[in-house]
Amino acid sequence: MKTHIKIAAIAIMLCLTGQLFAQHEKEIKNSEVEGLYLTLSDFKNGKLTRPTDMQHVGDKIKLKQFFISPDIISIEKDKKTIFYKDSIFAIRLTNGENYRFINRTPCLVADTSYWFIYTHKTTKTEIVKSSRSHRTKEVPITYYYFSTGNQKTVFMLTLANLRKYALSDTLAHKTVCDKYTTDEMLTKVNPQTGKFELNETILSVLKK
Repeated sequence: MKTHIKIAAIAIMLCLTGQLFAQHEKEIKNSEVEGLYLTLSDFKNGKLTRPTDMQHVGDKIKLKQFFISPDIISIEKDKKTIFYKDSIFAIRLTNGENYRFINRTPCLVADTSYWFIYTHKTTKTEIVKSSRSHRTKEVPITYYYFSTGNQKTVFMLTLANLRKYALSDTLAHKTVCDKYTTDEMLTKVNPQTGKFELNETILSVLKK
């Protein structure tokens, strides 16, 4: 009997350990999608593609976020059109927010004042241990990404990646490395402008 109890306890602990890194996110509702920016040029010029006018029975845009599907399906008058998430630039929501799919995950286009910076807010499950029991709690976490130039390649927003892929200008390299000494500092937003302080720093250097 004791052996069975021990086995069950071990199985529960293994399950909880697996949950330590389990992450959950709030899905964007299909009804919230206003349209698609098929290219970077479309995004910069505000050219929104609306694949359906939502005026007919069955008209819809399906993001297919379950199991991180690679495509988006639009239905207009029973005609189905497929857009691939890694081929379009971004989607626009009815509230004015824009999201780009990074590894098929919708990430907010948070700042485009210099480098394009993206954020993905989610939660992860952590195990809280006490002397008598274990419980889980949801902890909020935000991932940060950036892209440069033609914006095709997206990187995690870290000092190492900035040095390797973005800081080709000597003065900009020195200024950023002197001012930002941790990855966390790169994620600070100016509350007055709503822009990332990192982008404002770069712009101030380039104006000199």
